[in-house]
Amino acid sequence: MKFRYFLWIPFLAIGALCVARESNIERDPLVPGEPYTEVMPVSEYEFKMAPIPGGTVEIPDPDNPGSTKTVDVSPFWICETETTWQMFDPFVDLEERAFMLDLPIDPDGITGPTPPYVPPDQGWGKEDFAALTMSFHSAEMYCRWLSKETGRKYRLPTEAEWIYACTAGGKSVIKPEDLDRYAWFAANSESQTHPVKSKEPNAWGLYDMLGNAAEFCIGSDGTPVLRGGWYALGADEVSASARVPQSTENLNKWLEKDPQIPKSKWWLAGPTYHSFRVVCEGDSEIKTAASE
Repeated sequence: MKFRYFLWIPFLAIGALCVARESNIERDPLVPGEPYTEVMPVSEYEFKMAPIPGGTVEIPDPDNPGSTKTVDVSPFWICETETTWQMFDPFVDLEERAFMLDLPIDPDGITGPTPPYVPPDQGWGKEDFAALTMSFHSAEMYCRWLSKETGRKYRLPTEAEWIYACTAGGKSVIKPEDLDRYAWFAANSESQTHPVKSKEPNAWGLYDMLGNAAEFCIGSDGTPVLRGGWYALGADEVSASARVPQSTENLNKWLEKDPQIPKSKWWLAGPTYHSFRVVCEGDSEIKTAASE
């Protein structure tokens, strides 16, 4: 661990300043309908963002359980993969870098997560694996940090955007008998996640929308929702309609192994399947949800 500190030293001031101020990076405007590659300034890690055209989609109606409603979806960009550890770890290191420089962290800015209690990758691996076990709060703070780091406005997808992207605008629903080509689930996962992009993408070039790790979204009522199912579920539970809301009961279950009191806002010690992917709206405002 000490060697990693020394490797980070040339970048410490840059990383810590990202805690409290907006990025001054000048970016070329995004071209509607065109993909782009984002480069993270701290690590130079690259990830690809796929363009999603506007349209309409059916989503669950929170006011009428068991019913759906049609909503409009504006064009946006979505990461072609779940957020990997290479994308997430520089954010986890935020607090570590600020501590080393003895810098106060602006409470109105972005802070890094507290240290996790157990290896968050579960020993499965980090290179190209989806980052896991973060809370919804942590995922939202990551999006704020990434926005400041890159000069673009990133956030979590709304539930409507996620469903729309997963089903390629409602025109491509993956059948259970074809699931093995596209997803990691109980029948093929050996009870763990796998590197992103190990399976085929959907019709819009997005990987692991189903299975592998479940993905945080912002529900239509502003509350956190997990979508897509995960590696330990059967084929009938891994689909575009797979949905787990953050109810009080579920949240208590997700935190049940947390040794800290009060419970951590950053990590979920119970489950090993929570992840997320980011979306970008170009020049429009970031949408957030009350996390806890």
